[in-house]
Amino acid sequence: MAEVLPLRGLTPNETARLLRIGPDRVRSLIARGELGALNLGTRGGKPRFIVLPAHLEAFTRQHAAATPAAKQAPRRKRQAGLIDFYPDA
Repeated sequence: MAEVLPLRGLTPNETARLLRIGPDRVRSLIARGELGALNLGTRGGKPRFIVLPAHLEAFTRQHAAATPAAKQAPRRKRQAGLIDFYPDA
């Protein structure tokens, strides 16, 4: 992540801006348990989620793209009908 994480918690709108996704997507990630958050809302009222920097760091670590494995050089094909009088091995 290019931006520096703040020391305080982030709202879903701030988290969405940081991750470049929509706020509704952030709320659905929280509801599914993929993104940790604290609910500071009152009982029975509207949920007020706060995403802590530790939750955001764990989420980005879990969803980071894997580096592709290095490709091996293709094997040389033997030409049919050739006789190797001086083999290397």
